[in-house]
Amino acid sequence: MHVRYPIWLRLAARPGAAVFGAMFALESTARALLSTVITLQALALLQDMRDVSLVFSLVGLTGLVASFSIPALVRRLSRRVVYSLGAGLLVVAALLLGTVTLPGQILGMLVRVFGTACLSITASLYIMQYINRKDLTRAEPLRLQFSGLAWTLGPWLGVKLYESLGPHWAYGSSAVAALLLLVFFWTLRLTENPALPKAVKPPPSPIASIGRFLVQPRLRLAWVITFGRSCWWVFFFVYTPLYMIQAGHSKEAGALVVSAGNAMLFLTPLFGRLGMRYGLRSVLTLAFLGVGGTTFLAGLFFGASPGAVAFLLLGALGCVALDALGNIPFIRSVHPYERPQMTTVFRTYIDVSELLPPALFALILTVADLRTVFLVFGVIVASFALWVRFLPRQM
Repeated sequence: MHVRYPIWLRLAARPGAAVFGAMFALESTARALLSTVITLQALALLQDMRDVSLVFSLVGLTGLVASFSIPALVRRLSRRVVYSLGAGLLVVAALLLGTVTLPGQILGMLVRVFGTACLSITASLYIMQYINRKDLTRAEPLRLQFSGLAWTLGPWLGVKLYESLGPHWAYGSSAVAALLLLVFFWTLRLTENPALPKAVKPPPSPIASIGRFLVQPRLRLAWVITFGRSCWWVFFFVYTPLYMIQAGHSKEAGALVVSAGNAMLFLTPLFGRLGMRYGLRSVLTLAFLGVGGTTFLAGLFFGASPGAVAFLLLGALGCVALDALGNIPFIRSVHPYERPQMTTVFRTYIDVSELLPPALFALILTVADLRTVFLVFGVIVASFALWVRFLPRQM
């Protein structure tokens, strides 16, 4: 008898780009609902933009150090358990942030960063196991497109719930999304790769892993490219709401701008096709130049809200191109036998991008205004286009 199974069951039997897209969409929902709320609540608690930058730097530094424990956790507990731990930590983070206190804010941000790191590293390992390298140019944009709705509605919806119904509605919604992710993940029953031999000795120390990563030029280059992309998103999520408040707009207006920027994620398949047609080097180079140039122009138009916002949204469009293609150089370059250690080192671009830019911006805000942050950062982002030219043409 022919039975038409629900699509999620058929996908679970042969996990591919759509399955990982669904996982990423649920994870993104849990994170996106709080992406703007965290910044606005930090500003309300600290009352100073420079102090907000310093807190984000502290969280980034702590997350960077803690992330190096994840390969050991994967080896001791299994990839499945560590992914589940990451989802659970997003729930704990929401509860801590929901206390609306400074200790709860800082501790919740720290737990959230570590939980995200657990999810990011283990999900990357699953993707490299189940997705063929030749399919990455299609699979990565598709995965991001699945998360488009979450990142489009989440920043605005989180602030709307926070302002209209209270903090517990925003944080509770994030926790529910993380629990749904956990349930969905366990229905998939993803397995470890049986083709890869089990390690017969402990994994190398974090210092040894960093050393091994640094001696491989392609991995270094892949890290720099994704670091530049991540820096801009940190800037956009943190300083766009602050700019809108300084310009006299409501918190919800700032969240709407962040949501509008994330709506560009629906265009990721377009950039995937452009990457296949014109090559990664050309698309990534133009994207970095575009993102840096529009950020600089947003600084020139600082104070004129429509103009500055328009340039920030154009910058988001360029950064989505970097999202669609930026991880591919790493996935195509890493050796299968050292994926856990190299993936851990590679994803430090997230923690470092949450550490260095806010620290730099805190220094700038000590002696200058927020407009200077936009101008300086625009030049920095555009300079990343120089690194892209070192990508091999055949990549």
